[in-house]
Amino acid sequence: MQPGRNKAPSASPPYDKSYEPVLLLMRARVMHQAGQYDEAKSAYKKVLKKSPNNFQALHFLGLAEFQTGHFDAGIRSLKRALIEDPKSAQAQSDLGSVLNAAQRYDEALVACDKAIALDPALAFAHANRGNVLITLGRYDEAVASLDRALELVPDHTDTWNDRGNALHKLGRYDEALNSYAQAIRIDPLHDVAFMNQATTLKEMKQFDLALASYDRALSIGKRPIDAGIARADLLLQMKNVEGALATCTALLKIEPDFVPALTLLGNCMASLGDADTATALHGRALALKPDYEPAISSRIFSMDFCSDADFQSQQAARADWWKHVGARLYKSHAAPLANDRDPERRLVVGYVSADFRQHSAAFSFRPVIENHDRTQVEVICYSGVVLPDAATKSFEAIADRWRDSSQWTDARLADTIRADKVDILIDLSGHSAGNRLRVFARKPAPVQVTAWGHATGTGLPVIDYLLADPVAVPNEVRQFYAEAIYDLPSIVIIEPPPAGLHATELPFDRNGYLTYGSLNRISKISDAAIAAWARIMTGNPTSRLILKDHQIDDPAVRQTLLDKFAAQGIAAERLTLLGSTSRQEHLETLQQIDLGLDPFPQAGGVSTWEALHMGVPVVSRLGNTVASRVGSAILSAAGLPDFIATSEERYIAIALDPDRERLRAIRRGLPAFIAERCGPAAYTRAVEDAYRTMWRRWCATPADAKPADGKRR
Repeated sequence: MQPGRNKAPSASPPYDKSYEPVLLLMRARVMHQAGQYDEAKSAYKKVLKKSPNNFQALHFLGLAEFQTGHFDAGIRSLKRALIEDPKSAQAQSDLGSVLNAAQRYDEALVACDKAIALDPALAFAHANRGNVLITLGRYDEAVASLDRALELVPDHTDTWNDRGNALHKLGRYDEALNSYAQAIRIDPLHDVAFMNQATTLKEMKQFDLALASYDRALSIGKRPIDAGIARADLLLQMKNVEGALATCTALLKIEPDFVPALTLLGNCMASLGDADTATALHGRALALKPDYEPAISSRIFSMDFCSDADFQSQQAARADWWKHVGARLYKSHAAPLANDRDPERRLVVGYVSADFRQHSAAFSFRPVIENHDRTQVEVICYSGVVLPDAATKSFEAIADRWRDSSQWTDARLADTIRADKVDILIDLSGHSAGNRLRVFARKPAPVQVTAWGHATGTGLPVIDYLLADPVAVPNEVRQFYAEAIYDLPSIVIIEPPPAGLHATELPFDRNGYLTYGSLNRISKISDAAIAAWARIMTGNPTSRLILKDHQIDDPAVRQTLLDKFAAQGIAAERLTLLGSTSRQEHLETLQQIDLGLDPFPQAGGVSTWEALHMGVPVVSRLGNTVASRVGSAILSAAGLPDFIATSEERYIAIALDPDRERLRAIRRGLPAFIAERCGPAAYTRAVEDAYRTMWRRWCATPADAKPADGKRR
């Protein structure tokens, strides 16, 4: 080497382009793990441009598509990955997850089973299989799969949480709570486990513990909107309307167009008796999301209380449920029925309700179920009661067959009804809480009827009949109904109160003043009704008014009532506000009342019959909807048409100065008159005649008489 000269540089190794996809894949994985899903997807696609058959890029791209809500793209990518490596158990398991999210449940189950066949020790495949089975309503199998996953990986929090969900669906609440507790023990910040724990506690009516769990989930702060809306719903169920209002308002400050919060806020306003505001809020929610089922159902229920509602608008609201929910179910699940078309054979009648329990609605349908002629009718009860009570046991005793369907999916319940060969299926809930209208939409029985529990029409053309009467549903408005109207002696009756509670003495005779009363839900008491009642009390300055409802236990509801009457000039000392009591104490309250005042626009049903059975006549105002006419229909059936008012002025006149001797005569003789005219045995014979007529009509109808859209012609 010559002095002063540098050593010649060595030649650089040639650039290996084959290594570039590896670098791109590593970069993509870093972004993916950091939650930068869109950037990761772009990077995976760059890998695939250079290496189209790269298994890892296809696999991880499928997951990234799934995580960004692009299920179909994720499925395509994972299937391509499995072409490259058909023995990848993990890719098969991940495909099962994406198929499950895409609601392709049967395919998802197949993918999970393939993954387990490839690697029986892959815990996530067992866990994914459990989740698919939960979705399919196969909860026992789901628990078994999740247990296997936990045997393989005992400390996986999500699997414990999912196991709790399956056990909750099975009604095994204590075991569900233990599973959620395990998830929380492993991960004290698992907010979803706290929320699910709260949901189970709510079902068990352990409201204070449920509220504490929701509060803990909120404090974790990962999902404040989800935890907040669940908390608000619980507070409303706890009759803490003020707390529910505050929570909904706070949520709407964060997300002004949050549809569940708008819906629940509407429900809060309905609880406070402001039906017009409630309906407006439900309408706003539906303007944002027209197919949001809770808002559709809440709006239907709230409209029953609106002063400007009429038959046509109410049935149109019910038709929206069919349009957005029911029609799709009918199209997907309705199938020909194979019931024996003998018109005179013994009928199998199924009753569907979540109110086979201590509930006012049960008083209306229990007399019919109990008094059926079992030589003509076999009774099957499909019970949605989550926490059975003594009344539930009594219903079970009078049913020929009892099905606890409280934790069943719609598919399972519909399939069971078909398997039981039910001829006539009765909906006892309408659009009220706990209804199974999604099952009725599948048309699992030849004849379907809605009656008693919320007998205002459903909007489902696959429900063939509504049991009513000519006063509740006049002939001129029947064109607006999806159902055909079948008239009974009364749209509803109730079982008579226990013997010994009826007192023949008029309270006026011992008090020296008239005592009015309304034992209806506070949500029925409109501002217009309060104004009319105040005019009655002002015109009769010695009179008193008793109001009774469980919602009065809520201080906010109580104070709202007092404020509204005070604004009308009625002092608090003239009002007696009573909350929750036993059934006997509830009926004994009627011993203190001379004359009942029906609220409007929504009138009393069961409460009106209770008053009449106790010898207390009720003044009712005839309105423009079933809900506003049911009180008048009951008075007509009970032979008291002179207590029906066609205007507010007439309503006030009837109540202001009733004939005392007429009140005494009614108090003594009305219960016996009702027993003869609308007693359970006579009424049930009329119901059975209706069922037989409906059945004969069906037997005479060709099997293909209904078009595929389920509409009556």
